[in-house]
Amino acid sequence: MHHFAALRTDRLQLDAVAMTDLDDFHRLHSDPATYEHAPHVRHPDVEHSRTVLQEWIEDWLLVGLGYYSVRSISGDYLGCGGVRRNQVNFNVYYRLFPHAWGHGYAQEIIRASGPLAERIERGAILQAVIRPVNVASIAVVERLGMIACGRQLDYTGAEQLVYQLPAAELG
Repeated sequence: MHHFAALRTDRLQLDAVAMTDLDDFHRLHSDPATYEHAPHVRHPDVEHSRTVLQEWIEDWLLVGLGYYSVRSISGDYLGCGGVRRNQVNFNVYYRLFPHAWGHGYAQEIIRASGPLAERIERGAILQAVIRPVNVASIAVVERLGMIACGRQLDYTGAEQLVYQLPAAELG
């Protein structure tokens, strides 16, 4: 099994999520500012965050790839992101604290982690699902070269845009 538990870019340290991240993880996922476009999925308490974090940790054990805790090179926790295997493809995800927005970190996270999906599964497809009102995230995936390929409804009936790109084409 492939393991890519630690990655480093010029500006970021990406480490496979771990239970030691729980405090920062919960602070990020319970912050109303980070869930402006989907407040209904914000984490209500630390136990919910613990459950989600445990699921993400299991991805690393089962697949050898998953979401990362993202820190600046100086060690400041900025958020999390990466690619995670789901039933059909690899979900592109990034959630950062507001002070980390607008610096190109989301693109940097996906450019570092996205190509690894191809090493896990030949022909891997990266997919991002974004609410139409989240223009900042749409801009990120479009700068990554992802192509709008459809629409779907989430479990609340809210419309989502679907973007995809073969992992091998992410450059």
